[in-house]
Amino acid sequence: MTTVFRSTELNSRARGKEFGHRFAAKVKANVDTYGAMFDRLSDGCLDIASAGRDALAAVSIFAPALHEEMLGIAEGAGIDPALIGALNARTEILAAAKAKLRGECSAVIHLPSDLSAPVAVQTWDWYQIFHDSWLVWEIPLADGSVTKTMTEYGIVGKSGLNTRGLGLLFTILHHTADGGKIGVPVHVAARAALDGASNIYRAAQLLATAEVSASSSINLVGFEKGIGKAMSVELHPGGPSFVLPDSEGFIVHTNHFLAPGPAACDTEPRAFPDTLLRHDLLRRGLGAIGQPTAGDVLSEMKRHEGGEGAVCCHPEPGADPANAYETLSTVILDVAAGNLEVLKGEVRTA
Repeated sequence: MTTVFRSTELNSRARGKEFGHRFAAKVKANVDTYGAMFDRLSDGCLDIASAGRDALAAVSIFAPALHEEMLGIAEGAGIDPALIGALNARTEILAAAKAKLRGECSAVIHLPSDLSAPVAVQTWDWYQIFHDSWLVWEIPLADGSVTKTMTEYGIVGKSGLNTRGLGLLFTILHHTADGGKIGVPVHVAARAALDGASNIYRAAQLLATAEVSASSSINLVGFEKGIGKAMSVELHPGGPSFVLPDSEGFIVHTNHFLAPGPAACDTEPRAFPDTLLRHDLLRRGLGAIGQPTAGDVLSEMKRHEGGEGAVCCHPEPGADPANAYETLSTVILDVAAGNLEVLKGEVRTA
């Protein structure tokens, strides 16, 4: 069963402290597991605490409230704040380590031709060792709205939505410029958009100000005054780039850049061409349906062709447990109703 936690504190520092205290063991486990991964993939050559302090400094400028929340998590869990900074910057640190990591996640947004509520679904694919590392966090805000995010313990956000009609899906990207001094963590940027933006325009505008050192697609979806909207913001150093739905109302994002500019500097397709195959399978399958429901998208995501590179992926037989990779959860956004559903484990149909 998916763990759901609803904060009771409106103050950022207090909310973080409440979360850190409640989930101290889980947060510490993620800090330790990622710390070991950072050391292994960098051959122990990275100063993780220093990287974490750089992340905290970047967040303090970009999203001061989330900086306070991160400090609160550290206080509540009894952990060095620098390590919470490093945990939130896990994508950036892995980029700095020049780790040859495959992409994660397949995301689909569809805007129906009748202008009804959008469909938005994604898989979250990551290392099997993190199968119990995440939860759904519901975060009441001072304006009466609620941010709901599927995230890892100790990381402030990932995919999710707010009750103002805005949602986002998240996939990792890889660019030749990734890996510089730690910038705004992409996970923090996603959460900041959910907390601070009332619509897609404001979310994209906010994300465009994030000076990042690693790449990801933040796939925005909204339902405002009865009209669905969508846009992919491809964050990358020197970016971002923006992608709109195609002529049939689809944004399908796996782990390669869709905008032509950064695509020229994309390292993913050569290393892990499954991203191209997943994108093609999903787009053709859903295009044949025409006006897919969330259930239709879930059915298309239950594809195992390609083994570890499949849309719904599982470790190859005999895989090293430290590198075993699988679909850990599936996220379904109902931005019209403000509902976030997260299915644990393998994709199943609704």
